[in-house]
Amino acid sequence: MRKGKEKKTEPWGFVASAAIGSVVALGLALILLFIASVLVVSGRLPEGAMGATTVGVLFLASLVGAVIAIRRNKTRALFLGLLEGAILYAITFIGGAFAEVPTLFGELSLFLLLAALLGGVAAGMVWLRPKKRKLD
Repeated sequence: MRKGKEKKTEPWGFVASAAIGSVVALGLALILLFIASVLVVSGRLPEGAMGATTVGVLFLASLVGAVIAIRRNKTRALFLGLLEGAILYAITFIGGAFAEVPTLFGELSLFLLLAALLGGVAAGMVWLRPKKRKLD
C-alpha cells in the first residue's frame, strides 16, 4: 500500500475533465482558424496552405486542451490526453460533416484525427514523470 494521501477520482470527473479540455481546445482552434482566414483574405497566407494550417491548428489546440484537462485531473495523464484528442476530433468531425466543401474535409480527416490524438498524447507524455528506481 502507498503511504500518504491518495486522491480518489470519480470516473465522471475523468470524462468531464477531458470534455472541458476539448471545449477549450475547440474554442482555441476556432480563434486560430479565424486568424488564419484573415491572413488568407489579406493575401499574407496562400489559400492552398489552409489544409496544413488546419492540421497544425488542431494539433496545437489539442495540446493546449489536453494540458488543461490533465491539470484539472492529474491521474492517468496519457489516457486523459488521448481521450481529449478523441473528443476534440469527434466534435471537429461532426462540424466538418456540415461543411460547405465535404470533399476537402474527407481528404483531411485522417490528418485531423492524427493531429488531435497526437496533440493529446504529446501533452500526456510531457506530463508523465519518470519512474523512481529502487536502490537495493
